[in-house]
Amino acid sequence: MLYQAISKLRDQLRTVFHVRRQRLLPPPGAKPAFGSTITLNRLKMQLFLPIDYEQWEWLTLRGWRTLESRQNRRRYYRVPRSAVTRLLHATPDEREFVHQRIVEHKYDKKRLE
Repeated sequence: MLYQAISKLRDQLRTVFHVRRQRLLPPPGAKPAFGSTITLNRLKMQLFLPIDYEQWEWLTLRGWRTLESRQNRRRYYRVPRSAVTRLLHATPDEREFVHQRIVEHKYDKKRLE
């Protein structure tokens, strides 16, 4: 409880003193393995289904990158499994619509990890 209060105060001070910087998008890596986690801004999606190279290229063009969990203390909203399944099984024509719904969805605080 105390740690959360200190962390929140530290975050507010960083915002007030403009310590925060916009992070650059890292270059896309190799296609992630089964079970890997990818991120886009504050969203985190676990790939519990195998993806092909075409799907990975499509995701990287929209900004998704593999998550480097070493020294990463950021908190992400977990995308529900049903949405990930819909996205990975969608046809190329439907994929953009499903992706837009995932990105624009208002996630509940319970999903913040």
